[in-house]
Amino acid sequence: VGVVPVTYFLRNLGSATINLNHHGLGPLGAKALAIALVTDMHTTTLELADNSLLAEGARYLMEMLRANFTIHNLDLSDNHLQSAGAECVAKMLLENISIKSLKLSGISCISTFSMIICNYRVKELDLSHNQFCGRGGEHLGQMIANNDGLEVLDLSWNHLRMKGAVAFCAGLKHSSSTTPWFTWTSTTTASAMKERACCVRD
Repeated sequence: VGVVPVTYFLRNLGSATINLNHHGLGPLGAKALAIALVTDMHTTTLELADNSLLAEGARYLMEMLRANFTIHNLDLSDNHLQSAGAECVAKMLLENISIKSLKLSGISCISTFSMIICNYRVKELDLSHNQFCGRGGEHLGQMIANNDGLEVLDLSWNHLRMKGAVAFCAGLKHSSSTTPWFTWTSTTTASAMKERACCVRD
């Protein structure tokens, strides 16, 4: 496919965990990786954070994951996926039944995240550093109310503020699943969210 193979990947092909974070793969690197993994039966964790995959790279990988049901843990954080790439991820989750842990930190696409957070098969979801702000918290609250499978949700550094925090927790309260463990960080709303979380658990 016109790219030089990453030595680390070749050495670890077939391992349970492949960590290629910060390797500068780009879209063509993602294509080469997807081709190599489409029939792989050993790798369960694939870490690809900070590789400038873009929407094109995400598309190659999501096509691979429509055929590969061995990978359970996937990290696509900080890859400039934009809305088109995030949409590829959401559509893949409609067909893939094996992804249980998904990291999408630093993607910033609230509309597509709504599709992802509604997926009941994903148990652990990292949506930190996505600048959801107050309105995003309201949107996520509505979506999580319909999710009956999520167990861990990371919303750290999303600037939810008071309004977004309360709206999100209201959705959490009405979720049909066991209350998930969720994480947030905010200089202005941490205490408010902790107080609201106690009400939800009660």
